[in-house]
Amino acid sequence: MNFLPGLYYARDLTILSNLTIIDTFDSWFGVSSINKMRLVFIGTLVLIWTGGILPVSAEGSSNSVDIIGGSGAGQSCVSAKNCYEPDTITVPPNTVITWTNIDNTVHTVTSGAPSDNNTGTAFDSDMINPGATYSFIFMKPGTYDYFCSIHPWMTGEVIVASPLANNSSGNSVTTPEFGPSAILIFAISVFVTMWLTKNKSILRF
Repeated sequence: MNFLPGLYYARDLTILSNLTIIDTFDSWFGVSSINKMRLVFIGTLVLIWTGGILPVSAEGSSNSVDIIGGSGAGQSCVSAKNCYEPDTITVPPNTVITWTNIDNTVHTVTSGAPSDNNTGTAFDSDMINPGATYSFIFMKPGTYDYFCSIHPWMTGEVIVASPLANNSSGNSVTTPEFGPSAILIFAISVFVTMWLTKNKSILRF
């Protein structure tokens, strides 16, 4: 379906590869042949610029961990490996992880292990009250063990690995896709180029 005469949705790459867009601008705005290459250049820059802004990648995402109810009352969660749920989480760098205390007593999220001499050097939540949360952004790759300093049998692990490292270990890597954003990106580039065409003084370089 056409949304402008001579223009087609971005999914039809074969149509976008011809001179339909330039011919449309030529008929609508009287663009001279001298400016056609300039329009192509500007349109390409706009596509690159908007393409770098609109897609959302896996990095910078947010993940959550629950501090399970009853985990502070006894050690049954140790065998079930769900004192923190999930007890092990793998994320890319620059990911924010939020812990939510759904138990009825206070807990902590403290880096390290109960047997370590120094704990809490990477991150330490202090006391998290029931219903409260604690967030931390993991910038660098690595394995981060943590535990509850009040109930030391409660342990968890955060693995920060780049997508490339995950792929080498056989794990699948999700590649972000434009999806519906492709049409939006194309529309933005068209209308910005149309505006530049009307203001031809900008095209004089």
